[in-house]
Amino acid sequence: MTYLYLINFGMFVIIGVALLQVWRRHPAQRFTCDLGWSTLFASLLSAGYLIRISAPAPFNAVGLPLMVAGAIPNVLFLSSGVLHLTGRRLTRGAAVAIGLGAAVALLAPGYRMLTWPLFNMALLAGLGLLAARWLWRNQPLERLVGPMLLLLSLGQLPVVLYGEQGIAANILVATLLRAAIGVMFGLSALEGAVRDAGKVAARFQLLTEHSVQGVVVTDGKRILYANPAVRGIYGMPLGLGNYVVFADLPPESFSDDTLQHYHGLLQTQQLDIASWEGRREVAGGRELELRFEAWRVEWDGVAATQILITDDTERNASARALVHQATHDKLTGLPNRTVLMQRLKEYCYLADGSLQCTLVVVNIDRFKLFNQSQGQLAGDQVLKAFAAAVKQALGARAELMRLGGDEFAIVDPDASNARDIAGRLLSACEQALKVGGSEYYIDASMGMAVFPDHAGNADGLLRAANAAMYQAKRTPGTSLAMAEQRFELMSSKALENEQALRKGIKNQEIYLDYQPKIDAVSGRLLGFEALARWMRPDVGMVSPVEFIAIAERTGLIGELGAMLLERACRQIAAWHAEIGHCVPVAVNVSPVQLLNRGFLQLVERTLQETGIPPHCLTLEITESAAIDNLDDTQQQLQHLSGLGIDVAMDDFGTGFSSLSMLRKLPLSTLKIDRGLIDPLPAPDAVAVVTAICQLAAALNLQVVAEGIETLEQAIAARDAGCHELQGFFYARPLTVADAGDWMRRERASAGDDEPTALAG
Repeated sequence: MTYLYLINFGMFVIIGVALLQVWRRHPAQRFTCDLGWSTLFASLLSAGYLIRISAPAPFNAVGLPLMVAGAIPNVLFLSSGVLHLTGRRLTRGAAVAIGLGAAVALLAPGYRMLTWPLFNMALLAGLGLLAARWLWRNQPLERLVGPMLLLLSLGQLPVVLYGEQGIAANILVATLLRAAIGVMFGLSALEGAVRDAGKVAARFQLLTEHSVQGVVVTDGKRILYANPAVRGIYGMPLGLGNYVVFADLPPESFSDDTLQHYHGLLQTQQLDIASWEGRREVAGGRELELRFEAWRVEWDGVAATQILITDDTERNASARALVHQATHDKLTGLPNRTVLMQRLKEYCYLADGSLQCTLVVVNIDRFKLFNQSQGQLAGDQVLKAFAAAVKQALGARAELMRLGGDEFAIVDPDASNARDIAGRLLSACEQALKVGGSEYYIDASMGMAVFPDHAGNADGLLRAANAAMYQAKRTPGTSLAMAEQRFELMSSKALENEQALRKGIKNQEIYLDYQPKIDAVSGRLLGFEALARWMRPDVGMVSPVEFIAIAERTGLIGELGAMLLERACRQIAAWHAEIGHCVPVAVNVSPVQLLNRGFLQLVERTLQETGIPPHCLTLEITESAAIDNLDDTQQQLQHLSGLGIDVAMDDFGTGFSSLSMLRKLPLSTLKIDRGLIDPLPAPDAVAVVTAICQLAAALNLQVVAEGIETLEQAIAARDAGCHELQGFFYARPLTVADAGDWMRRERASAGDDEPTALAG
């Protein structure tokens, strides 16, 4: 009898440990874990009962606690395992109920030989019925679990019917049935693992078979696996799973040497992941750009290398197309400014003292006029034809680029060819361009700079060539100028002055001085001319000739002129309020201002805001502005005259004004240019000034002689008929305070009863 208990104990331990090992290998099969623990704890029942009946006192007292310690976890793990097998879980409430029931059945005094078998039989029968119902549609082995549990429950009948005499039969039946159930659970776990492995394999196959990337498994000598994408990439019918030697692949398609190299590094664990790429020729003579990634795998128990193959041919072509689009001109296909700067930086960086490079900037003259007359489409065709002609003339060494619009650049890494390049360019521009059955002749201005003679870096070289090109534009027709430092300094200074002028206008750095106009006979003050002055910080005084030209070129003249007009009018109002008297003040008006449609509104608004009468303001225009835009100028001046504003023609005698023009324009004053006053009192100069004064008298115009610097000039101008004199002989341009003092002195000498200019 003792041997029977020991066999039962040993069998339960072996089955329990085996099931736990199955679960350890396949954690997804959780029910094997529960049944394994259940079987191990069931072995404690046999061991505890054997100790209770066989061990001498007091050691036999250990038997009952050992039986309880084995029985309760046994039934709990058994219930959990069966439920896990059916896809369910043992709830906390059910576990507590089963545990309490088992404890009561085992510990019932005097009845445990009856209550425990009955409880165990009821629990096993219930689990068997539930398993039979829930597992009926499962795998065949799993269907047997329910009936086996029912048989195991019937194994309790010998103990219920015969008491201790039936224990031997119970142990024998329980051992056999437990072994059978353990085997079935183990086989079921194996089937589950096989199913899971099949799912993984199916998933792998689904991923690889439909992947656009090639997947290859090789042992270094044979292809063990190749997915359909590999067949598509290499253009050959590789059978799935067939052994194919590399010699069967198209020549140079798989780069056997490279693969062998990385295969060896991976298998010796010198690399975890290998990557390489290259161009490969495949079936049909196609050349592909392939990228490879490889790592170690085990394939059917053999150490192998898995390779992921990506066809980057289209992607790389698209990337190259985008780069080409970003670095080349769309119309001509030539490299653009980005490439030019890259080339120049490369040449400058690689320079070792012996390397020189030549840069030529080419700008087509008056191309905007060509577009306006012939149309944009014809202009594009001319640009393409011009680029082709220049490229052909240069040859293969020099590189032609389009910088944008009608501007091109030529880079030659050899400065010794500079003279030859210049000759070729001039010759190309002399040839007619044939476009759409027509012939066009194109003039171009070209600036040439050599590295490192004219600049020490890429940016400086481009600036030098640009400055030379703008210098070449001063020569009519096709011309080429070699860079000089003074060209770049002129361009740099011009840009610096433009930026400074913008800042100067914003910061109110430009102010007005006032030069007196004197009566030629009495010597009394008749008026002032407001002259703009710019004291540039950290630089000093800037000539009005320079900054007015910058303002006209950059479009700042409107803002500057409005500011000066408003300042002059406010000063007139301030003098009147302070002194009670003010002579007329003349303000110069740029031709750009005069032709602006908003100029008249500006004048009207300024007069209204400052409150000065119109006759206290004189506007001076140049003779050239009146001649160039006679009709528009006439309309503007008529409107100003209608407001009561006097208009003077400045610098008279330098242009080509006619008597008819003077008759048409509503002028009040002629200012003779200083170029005609300087020679006075020479007889011929006196004759010219006298003729102008006689003409002005016939037209009822006042005459002002500007540039009077000596007494002799003043007397000659007065005797010739000039009414007002202006120049350094009387006063240099005065500050606001000095001009105000002069008017106070004039006011005092005239007497308080004389009406003021503003009151008139």
